[in-house]
Amino acid sequence: MTKMPASMATSGMMDSSAMDGMPMTFNSNNFTAALFASSWMPTTPAAYAGTWIFLFFLAIIWRALVRTSARLDRYWARKHEEYAILIDGGKERATREKTVAVWRWSVNLPRATLATVNQGIAYLLMIAVMTMNTGFFLAVLVGYFIGELCFGRISGASIGKRN
Repeated sequence: MTKMPASMATSGMMDSSAMDGMPMTFNSNNFTAALFASSWMPTTPAAYAGTWIFLFFLAIIWRALVRTSARLDRYWARKHEEYAILIDGGKERATREKTVAVWRWSVNLPRATLATVNQGIAYLLMIAVMTMNTGFFLAVLVGYFIGELCFGRISGASIGKRN
C-alpha cells in the first residue's frame, strides 16, 4: 500500500505539484497540446488546422452514428416485434401486447458493435476537450452543433413511412 503525501494527509487535497502535467484552465497556446499521444502534437499552424478539422469531422460523425443507432434500434424493434396470442375462454385471439424481444445475432451483434464505436468516439472527443486547449474544445463544440443541425431531425420515427 502506498503512503499518502503529507500535504494530502493534512489538508485532504493533493499537492498542486502532483498535477503539473494536466492544465487546470483553458489555454490558447496552440502548439503545446498533445492529442491522444505525445507523438500527435501539432507544432505548426498547418498541423494544428489539420487536427482541428479532424476533431470537427469526428464530432459530426459521432452525432450521425448516435442518430443512426437510435434509428436502427427502432427499425429492429419493429422488424422483430412479436405479439402474444391469448386464449380467452377457448377462443384464440391475437392481441397487440408485445412480448419480450428475442435475442438475435443479426440484431444484437451490430447493435453492440455500433454502441462500442459510438462510445469509443465519445471518449476520444472527451480526451480532446480534456487537453484544455480552446481550439480543440471549439472544434468539438462546432462539430457537435453542425452534426446535430444535420442529423438531429432524424429520430427514427419516420422509418418505413412515406409522406
